[in-house]
This record gives sequence, C-alpha cells and structure tokens, in this order.
Amino acid sequence: MTPSRQANGPSASENQPLSDELPKGRIARGYALMKLAATELPSVAGRMLRQGDQPMDVAVLKASAERALRTLGELRGLAMKVGQTVSYVDGLLPPEATEIYQKTLAALQSQAPTVSFEELKAEIERGLGRPLSEAYVRFDEAPLAAASIGQVHRAAILDPDGSGREIEVVVKVQYPSIAQALTSDLKNLDALRPMVAMLAPGADTRGGFEEVIRHIAQELDYTQELDNQERFRALVADLPGMMVPRPYKTHTGKNVLTMDYVPGRTLRDVAENGSQELRNRVGEAIFRFTLGMAMGRGVFNTDPHPGNYLVTDDGTVAFLDFGSVKVLPEALYRQWRDVAMMLVTGRYDEWRKRSSELFGMERMDPEVRRLHQDNMIATAAMVARDEDVTIDRAMLRDAVRGGVRTAKDIGKAAGWIPSRSKTMAIPPDFVMVGRMQVGLFAVLAQLHPRANWNRILREMLESAPA
Repeated sequence: MTPSRQANGPSASENQPLSDELPKGRIARGYALMKLAATELPSVAGRMLRQGDQPMDVAVLKASAERALRTLGELRGLAMKVGQTVSYVDGLLPPEATEIYQKTLAALQSQAPTVSFEELKAEIERGLGRPLSEAYVRFDEAPLAAASIGQVHRAAILDPDGSGREIEVVVKVQYPSIAQALTSDLKNLDALRPMVAMLAPGADTRGGFEEVIRHIAQELDYTQELDNQERFRALVADLPGMMVPRPYKTHTGKNVLTMDYVPGRTLRDVAENGSQELRNRVGEAIFRFTLGMAMGRGVFNTDPHPGNYLVTDDGTVAFLDFGSVKVLPEALYRQWRDVAMMLVTGRYDEWRKRSSELFGMERMDPEVRRLHQDNMIATAAMVARDEDVTIDRAMLRDAVRGGVRTAKDIGKAAGWIPSRSKTMAIPPDFVMVGRMQVGLFAVLAQLHPRANWNRILREMLESAPA
C-alpha cells in the first residue's frame, strides 16, 4: 500500500464510483467472484485459445474491465490482490485485453473504494487505545490512497523522543471488518486445495497452500509489519539509492501503522515520464533491494507491486509495504544462492544437478525434468547473460508464452494427468520466492530499465555474508 504520492496526483476519493460496502461472508464473497468469472472469463479465455482470430472489440473489453474493477474493488482483500496482479503482470491476458485491463485495474494499486472518516476514526481509536485527538496533532480526513486491506491518511505527531517538534507522518488504517472478509477469502482459497492436488498428483500441495495462506493472513497484523519495516530499515541504512520510512511504535496497533511521510513520485509516473537514466537507477535499486536481500540475507518482501514504491527528488527509492515478509531457513537460502551463482557464471551442468535437488526434481522423468530446466534457463536469460539487457514487457510476455509451450510439451511427454513425474516437489518455504520473482520482474518491466543484471547479481552474491 502506498503511504504517499505526488501532491497533484488524483485522490483515492475523487471520481470514485464504487461502493464502500464490504461483503464479509464467505458465501457472498465467493458468489461475487464466481459471478464475475462466469461473466468475463469465457470470452477472454476463448480468445486465448483461438489465437489468430479477429481481435476482441475494444468497447466490450473496456466494459468488461470496468465490471472487474467494480467487483474486485468492492470486495477488497484477496480478490483485490488478484486484480492488482493483473494490473501489472504481462502475459496473463490476450494482447488486446492486456492494455485495457491493466490501465483500468491500475486504480486498484492505490485508489480502492474508501470508507468514511468516522468509521476510520473508530478503528484508529480502537487500535491505539486512546482518542485520535490525543494521538495526532493533525489528521487529514481525506485519504491519500487506499488499497486491498486499508487506506492511508496524512497526519502529524509530536516527536516520541520528547523534542516537542511536529513530525509529518502517514497512517495506514485497516478497513472495518476486513479481517472477517479476508478470513472468508482464505477459506475459499483453501477449498481449492483438492482441485489443485488432482491437477498435480504426487506433489505436496498442502505445504504450499499453507505457506500462501499464512503469509496473506500475516498482513492483518500491523505490529508485525512494524517489526518487518524496522528490520529492512536497518538493512538499507548504509545502501545508496534506497530508504525505508521510520515507523512509530507509539502510534501503531494491530490495525493501525504510523510512519514518516515521504514525498515522492509514483513508480507509474517514473515509468511514463522519467528519463532512461532515472529508470535505470530506480530499476537497479529495486532489483538490489529485492533479490539482494533475498539471496544475501535470506529475507524479502513477498509482494512487490508498483504501489509499494516512491521515488524522491534525488532518485532514492522509498520502500513502503512490509505486510508480507519471508525469512528463508538458512540452509535453504544458502543452497539457493549457490545454485544462482552457478547460473550467472554459466556452469550449467552443475546448475542442472543442484537445481534438481533444490526444486525436488530428482525423481522426475528425465525428459520432463529437461523440459522444466530448459524453460527455467530461458526465463532466466535476462540475468544469465553477461551483457546489458533491457527488461521490458515483451520479455515477460515471451516468458509466459515459453511457459505455456513447456506445459504443452510436458503434457505430450508425460500425459496430462500422469501418475508420476509431472510436477516439482518445491519446498513449501520456497513458494514465496516464486511470488516475489514474478512481482519483481513485472515491476521492472514497467520501467524498461537497462543494465548488466548478470554482473549486478554476481556482485550481490559475492558480497553476501559468508
């Protein structure tokens, strides 16, 4: 969630046609999603299967995207997170649908439906255990931004250190009843487990599901997010081009988080209007922060998306949201780091053997394993090649298409519902790495940054603590 944005940007409450009613029950939320899917998916999915047909009508696509925006925005929670993903990850929709859906659903990154100030005031006072007027010397009623779990307001506090000075802050406040709504979403998600198990026979889907559900549920505890934020603030303290706003424990509760106000440009503005030099610098900072922390420290934010960054006037990237953070077991992240070093130094035979161990492919049919690994190498080409590479949306679309081709080839080699060997037994602790990597490169693709990512990654791996 974005705690700040440009002062002249659109307010989350401007031109907002969506309802502030939040469906909370499992049945009501599940029905709303099924209704949306039944209405919108057939034509889009059909177009994906009928490649080469006439493109879909623009007006039809726009109306479809606006219906999706309304439904996902009103549901908030996990449904809205799905909409946010569609708004910036390329390759999920047919080409003619991508631009329209992404432009429409981009509002979900920071402009979700808001709730009234009176409701938010009650939430703040409940979370902090004291009147709002005692906690803040100023509190702006109009929100700066709103997202899947809560909304953000600008305010001011007295310095907790006792200096008497006023500090400009932003306050994240959870929507009333969002905990109940998200719990309903997670129960609906868990209900899909048997279906996934049928599609992936022999795979340990239970561990992966539990990992995803646990991390999504963690986002409801802002005291834990404060601890995560403090941790990353310390990690970037001496790193150029990066910063994490200071959070204030004195003004934080389970459902309220207060942190320093950071003025800056949104990532979308930088992507659309920034110079190539700025986009390169911002892209490298995000790359170093995300993969650098993951491979060098074994800790990372699991949900990179464009709404989680601001760029200050001097080009520093402010990292904002730490609701879902993964700490890898030390043995696992060291194993991952070793495998990554083999890839970026071109030791492919070693990489195939060690990655087979890491991703649970030792017992896999040799041909299926080769197909998987060939696709992994192709997908990693942007960091595997020792040369300058521009990460852009076309590259991501090619990666998605390559994955679809690989799935078809695996189906031919092993059968579509084989009794063995189709899927990787990825360690549950590694599931969130995949989510992080998809988000990271989708974010970078918006910026079109150019750099020698191979050398940057090698440097990060070599400089990681022993």
